[in-house]
Amino acid sequence: MANRVAIITGGMGGLGETISTKMADAGYIVVVTFSPSNKNAEKWLEDMKARGYAFKAYPVDVADYESCERCVERIAREVGTVDILVNNAGITRDMTFRKMTKADWDITLRTNLDSVFNMSSRSATAWSSAVKGASSMCPR
Repeated sequence: MANRVAIITGGMGGLGETISTKMADAGYIVVVTFSPSNKNAEKWLEDMKARGYAFKAYPVDVADYESCERCVERIAREVGTVDILVNNAGITRDMTFRKMTKADWDITLRTNLDSVFNMSSRSATAWSSAVKGASSMCPR
């Protein structure tokens, strides 16, 4: 796995943290993404460093296509071509369906569903140029 880059969206908590540490333990260069509103990112990175992990972390609004585009391009420039993408970022709005507002519904879908397209389409562009024959799977 030497020098293979893995991005874990929402990699700073819960399942994302577990995926991040397991990938690092397997030898990957792990890049985690976090919400720009996350006020605990630096503390998390310090805690992980104390545990022996040297993660790279980038803020991104996974619900926004342009934010994802800028983030993936920056990671490719600063860390290297993305080999693995784990679309882990997600949110919940804990309420009954009857109490959910249209705004709650929209942000949940944009974060949980659109984010997969937003991050994957940018990463797939790099993959299609790196993998022979992938252009038929990842048209531009």
